[in-house]
Amino acid sequence: MTAETFDQQISLSLRRVETLWQQAHEVFKLPVQASLRTEEMSNQQQHLLLESLTQLSHSLQELQFAAGELRQQNDKLAKSQITIEAERQRYRELFEFAPDGYLVTNPDAIIFEANQAAANMLNFSPERLVGKSLAVFVATQERRDFFYKLSQLQRGESINNWPVQIQPRSNTSFLASLTVAPVKNPSGQVIGLRWRLQDLTIARYKDSMQSHNHPLFDSIVKHTVIGLGLLDHQGNLIEYNPKLQAMLGCPADELAPTLMTWMNLDKSGMESAMFRQLIAGERHSYQLEKPLQHPDSTIEWGRLTVALVLGTSDEPTSAICILEDISEQKRLKAQQQEAIRQQQAIQQQQAVKQAASQPEKKPPATPSSPTPDTSVEQLGQLLNAILSNSSDFFLVCDRTGKYVYVNQAAAQAWGLQQKDFIGKTWHDLKLSAEQMEQLDIQRDLVLTTGESKTDEITLTTVEGVKDYEYTMTRLENLDGDGSAIVITFKDLSEQKQARVAVSEAMAKEAEYRALKSHLSRLASVVTQELRNPLNKIFSHAKYLENNPDFDTENDNLYYLQRIQGNAHRINQILNDLLWINKVESKQLPLNLTELDLTQLCQELITQLQERTPSRRQITFVSPESCCRVADEKLLRRMLTNLMISAWRYSPEDSPIKLELLCQDVQIAFRIPDFGSNIPEPEQNVLFNAFDTNSHGDGVTGSSLGLILVKHCVDLQNGAIAVESQAGEGSTVTITLPLPQPGEENP
Repeated sequence: MTAETFDQQISLSLRRVETLWQQAHEVFKLPVQASLRTEEMSNQQQHLLLESLTQLSHSLQELQFAAGELRQQNDKLAKSQITIEAERQRYRELFEFAPDGYLVTNPDAIIFEANQAAANMLNFSPERLVGKSLAVFVATQERRDFFYKLSQLQRGESINNWPVQIQPRSNTSFLASLTVAPVKNPSGQVIGLRWRLQDLTIARYKDSMQSHNHPLFDSIVKHTVIGLGLLDHQGNLIEYNPKLQAMLGCPADELAPTLMTWMNLDKSGMESAMFRQLIAGERHSYQLEKPLQHPDSTIEWGRLTVALVLGTSDEPTSAICILEDISEQKRLKAQQQEAIRQQQAIQQQQAVKQAASQPEKKPPATPSSPTPDTSVEQLGQLLNAILSNSSDFFLVCDRTGKYVYVNQAAAQAWGLQQKDFIGKTWHDLKLSAEQMEQLDIQRDLVLTTGESKTDEITLTTVEGVKDYEYTMTRLENLDGDGSAIVITFKDLSEQKQARVAVSEAMAKEAEYRALKSHLSRLASVVTQELRNPLNKIFSHAKYLENNPDFDTENDNLYYLQRIQGNAHRINQILNDLLWINKVESKQLPLNLTELDLTQLCQELITQLQERTPSRRQITFVSPESCCRVADEKLLRRMLTNLMISAWRYSPEDSPIKLELLCQDVQIAFRIPDFGSNIPEPEQNVLFNAFDTNSHGDGVTGSSLGLILVKHCVDLQNGAIAVESQAGEGSTVTITLPLPQPGEENP
């Protein structure tokens, strides 16, 4: 039912009540010859009818006002949905068009969602990947290790840079790097896994490169006297000239891994950091002089220059490496230095001889030469200048935890100078113990085992709290003994913020759908609840209109009582709606007082029997006196609605019983009836909000009254249970704990 239809029905009901109200005046215009007693009875009946119609009119007006408020809330929710949908679409596009493959699975690696890049890698459409196990795409020989690592992930551990041989459908296998992070619920249980797939092979890049023509590269580069190679964004060799292979001295199938190892791109360190900065656009090139000790190499020393090659719409960003043979220059330089040392030695010998022959003369001053300390200092300044250009953090500490080097970005992040770190520990600098103790434990482990460690950490910096991915690597000295640790931090805050924003957008969307469904079910239940008493009021009033002359006065009184009873029912429905709204908005605190529960139950039974036309008796079973601390309003609402429900859904001639059980720590109410059987599946949802299942003879499974009962029980931290058997009816048992001494009202 739409909001417009609901408003139309309420307006129509108001007009019909006004018509009935006008017709009621005409019905009770009695002849002048009527006796005095008949006139008094007619006036009393007329007053009852008019009062009932007036109450019904007020109730419908209140319902119309409530419907207007619901419509305003629905408009606000619709605007929020538009905003949420725009945000969700933006992050959805980021997910779909990411260059790396991303998957979302359950803890058993069953795929829930995949972006286009992952689908292309696995040679499946994203829709057909859903429901499939990621294990079927792992090479057979590696599945045992895959399930072992999967068990680690199910325990909540993260895995970074995990090499796995992937076997796509009807395609060539390739080596992939997997980074997996578990998704946990608030209780810490793993409910899902997020996977990132990166293709480590060069076959895909070669295929894409061979689809284009490079005449300039073929005609000039292949015959140049320097080695040239084209690298992808991960350092894999895409294309090279014969000179590069000859200079490195290795077969063609070993050239790619040999070059990556020689350039130190397969492990964390300064060279891999400079390459990442290059690909990220933070620098345009860098240059190093490196020795080459391969026995088949044609060179001993090479000058390596790596420059950025900006990508186009068809080709991704890459890098070109240039290798020059500087072996002869190194030898000439070494010979020159040796000749200088020999000349200096000869000059020193001649100076000694002259000093011996002429002791009174001072030896001539020899020209000063650079000392090793000066060279080391210049090299340190150069490295510091290189590392200070990076936004990543670089820290070097010794075995005792004292910092040997910290780049400028790391020092500024903690609001200090680089010199403030040197020779001090994090204790001396008063950094966060909670954060740094984790690094201390892992530092000792890396120093002991020599294996690098990659993990994530949250750091408090001058810019606020941020998430970082860090890598620890042992730094070897000349004796091969690891005496220091290099720690590299990479900022992950923006990536995590994007993931959090996606999760929040999805949560808001789910909340909007739940609210929309809630309002729709509310309109349906309210309409269903109001239809029956309204139809009865209209039918009884129509009968009175069409039959102004009654056979007996009892008939007249009977229909008036029916109209008044249904008007009370409508008023009760509206009060239930307002009560439920207060409960759901947490505007209804407990009001605990000392009550005589036996007397309270007896009063409720008396009031209920006076309001109903049937003379069915309600049996009350309880101890002589039961006084406990409870909320009187909640108990009245709860018990009244339960007894009305039992009254409505049980046969006319069947008794209804209310039992009160008083115990030391709790009280219990039992209401058995002899109505229709409730199937067990529907017993679990009988008190759920606006559940419209039906049982037995088609009676509605949940009404406003039963929903209100559940809210009242929950407010008092109680429990409700239903027992139902065929031919024996149903029994509802409510158990309420008693407040402990000294316990305050919520």
